[in-house]
This record gives sequence, structure tokens and C-alpha cells, in this order.
Amino acid sequence: SRMNIKDSSLYDVFLSELRRKIPRGAELTTTLTDMLYLEREAVYRRLRGDVPFTFMEVVTIAKKLGISLDNLADSDALKSRPFQLKLVEYANPLEADFKMMQNFVEILAYARKEPDWEAGFSTNILPKCFYYYYPNITRFYLFKWLYQYSDVDTMKPFRDVGSCDRVKKIQREFLREVREIRSCYFIFDHLVFRYLVTDILFFVSINLITPEELKVLQAELLELLEGMERFVAKGCYDDTGNEIYVYLSNINLDTSYCYLGGQNYHLSMLKAFTLNSITSFDVETFHRLKNWMSSLKRSSTLISVSGEKERVRFFNDQRCLVQEMTDTI
Repeated sequence: SRMNIKDSSLYDVFLSELRRKIPRGAELTTTLTDMLYLEREAVYRRLRGDVPFTFMEVVTIAKKLGISLDNLADSDALKSRPFQLKLVEYANPLEADFKMMQNFVEILAYARKEPDWEAGFSTNILPKCFYYYYPNITRFYLFKWLYQYSDVDTMKPFRDVGSCDRVKKIQREFLREVREIRSCYFIFDHLVFRYLVTDILFFVSINLITPEELKVLQAELLELLEGMERFVAKGCYDDTGNEIYVYLSNINLDTSYCYLGGQNYHLSMLKAFTLNSITSFDVETFHRLKNWMSSLKRSSTLISVSGEKERVRFFNDQRCLVQEMTDTI
């Protein structure tokens, strides 16, 4: 049965949100044709307002495009923005989990087509695009995530934790696509390596990481620092030449934030539970986050390319911190 909600203001807000999600008319029509199994002419009639979408069509569109109907119904929309918690199961991924991981890689792939895309990160943990190159550090973050989720009595030791080949393949694709973003900047919490070292030493103290494994992690961290210092000094990716700026925040960051997109695409992300994220495609959220991170730069120190003195001091301090990890063994 058709719901005659054509004249409702909520329905008008839904239509405008739909056009904001997919601004290009042809792309929107094709998306809805495929999603609703309708003829193009039937979709045109709905978008023109000649015929309203049925209730079930509205629900299907909202679900597949991540439109929050609750938020649209909110009378004070400026105080409530739509977010979605992406709870990927990394330990024993199901098809839906692989799909969520792959979906993010596909979002990054848009960057090749959109020359105005940029990304900004403010973070208190090492970003994936830095540590995915190092298998044991990657494994450590998975291990920490598992520890936070598992019953402590059944917790696997570090050596028994690992990702399957399909996850590793998606991680490699992610690394390739992230290098395609034209312009990217990172604002690091100045204690980012101290937080990581503290976590690792805690797991050593409760015997879930052995002294030998600690040495392997230490060696990888030193390798990461060396590679990262060269990379930050250069200020761009070797293979694509795309620019990257790194800042050190002089204030502690409460969590990690990211925005990604350009004129036609808006993605905002907040870190949750170490490896998961809360995401939003809301335009207002995107601009607020972008503005907040621009102001955060003002209380941060640029260490890319020109900030040589601060860069050298930072990396020397981190090397000392990592080298001291094994002093207590």
C-alpha cells in the first residue's frame, strides 16, 4: 500500500537528504533503479514528486544509504547529527564483516576520480596507513582489540592471534588506495608512541606477550620510526607523489577523528573500541570536523618538510622510548 506522505515536510527533508547523499542526478537515478528494482521512468516520477516513494522504498533507501530517519524527524536537527557504529568483527570475520572492510577501500578508491579529495586525521593511536606495513604491530592492535572484547580467562596469547589472508589482502588494497588521496594531513597526539609502548609493556607484565616477542615488536617499532622519519621529511608518497603533512599536537587528544572527501562526498569518522569506527555522511558534521581540525593545527607543530628541528627531536625521543622497552627484562 502507498503512503500518501508527499506533502509532509519530513518527506521533503528525506528527498533533500537523498540528493545531498548523491548530488549527481544521473548517478542518483541509476542507484535507485538498481536498489528498488524499478524502471528509470518510475524513479524519475518519484524524484520529480509526481508519485511518492512507498514506505518500504523509503526504508530500503534509508538503510542502504545510511540515512537516519530518526535524525530527519528530529525537530532540532542542528543539535543531533546522524552517525553509524561500524562494528566489524576482526577475529572471525563473516561475509558482512569482509564487506564492511572492503567498502571502506572502495570509498578510498573514489579518490582516484575526484581530484579535490582531501583527508585529515587527528589521532592518539598510530594510523593504519603507517602500521599496516609492519605485521607484528598490526597483529598487536588486533590482539589489544581482542583483549578488550574477550573473557580474560579465555584470552589467547599474542602468538596465537592473527589475521586471515583475505583480511591481509584488504589491508594491502587499503594501503594502495590511501596513497592516491591528493592531499592528506595527520595531527598526532605527541604521546602516541608512549601510549603504544605502555600498552605493550602491560601485556608483557601479564605474560600474554613473551620477552622474545617484545624484542620483535621493539625491532619493528624502530624500523617504523626510521621509515616514518624519512617519509615525514619528504612530505609525500614515493610512488604517487601525493602530499602529506604531519603535525604534533601540543594538547592530548581524547580520541581519533578523520574526515575524507571533497565537494561531492563527505565522510566523517570517530575511532571506537581501538579498531572500530563511528561514521557519518552528514555534510554539516563533515564541515564542523574539518573546521575543528583546522583550529587544532594552530595548537600543533608541523614536523613535515620544513620543521626539521622539531622533527629530529621528536623521532630521537621516540627511539629512546622504544629502546628502553627491554630494559626491565
